[in-house]
Amino acid sequence: MNANSPDSKKRTRIAVFSIALVVPFLASLFYAVFFPGTAFGNLFYSGVKIFLVAWPLASVFLFLKEKGTHLPGKRNHKASIMPGAAFGIAIVGLLFFLIKMTPLGAVVEDNSANIVVFVEKLGVKQHFIWFALFISFAHAALEELYWRWFAFGEGRKIMTVGWAHLIAGIGFASHHVVIVNQFFPLGWALFLGACVAIGGIVWSWMYHRYNSLLGPWISHMIIDLGLMWVGWEALQAA
Repeated sequence: MNANSPDSKKRTRIAVFSIALVVPFLASLFYAVFFPGTAFGNLFYSGVKIFLVAWPLASVFLFLKEKGTHLPGKRNHKASIMPGAAFGIAIVGLLFFLIKMTPLGAVVEDNSANIVVFVEKLGVKQHFIWFALFISFAHAALEELYWRWFAFGEGRKIMTVGWAHLIAGIGFASHHVVIVNQFFPLGWALFLGACVAIGGIVWSWMYHRYNSLLGPWISHMIIDLGLMWVGWEALQAA
């Protein structure tokens, strides 16, 4: 069968999409669960960041031989800024409300030592502020490129847009559940993971609506800064 035939191209797209969904989850098991705080485990943490760049490039330009996954037409970068910022601010406000006014606050306080241990095992405790800035700005941009431009972008080519939103959102949340479960009980990890999935779906909706990653990145950045502040407070209380 012709490697460039529609059926062959679809099978290749399904393969690269499936790999994109599961590799970050599998890597998180190695650096957060199986070998935390070891050089071997941290190798997976660093390696998956490289993968987030290498796999989309290899998939799009080598395996699929395409120019990209974006939609044709106008890219409404400016129009995406306000919805992105508003969503980010709303979620951070909700986060702080839940911590101050609901049982989530007690859960965070009771398990703050676990956050400190996880940060220590990653080897970033002594330069946490720089780590937080990297996660909030550069890593948020990287995840938007990977999960919205690439994973969702490829997913919407092999299924309906609605299913692509859902499956890419679940894939985005899966490794977060593993990480959050190192801090909090499984029930809370699943609840917070579901929140991450909803955030991923909103961001892929923004990307699809405005054909721009700017709004999702701004939103992602604001939320990550809020989460890093929670981590910083846990470190100061330790």
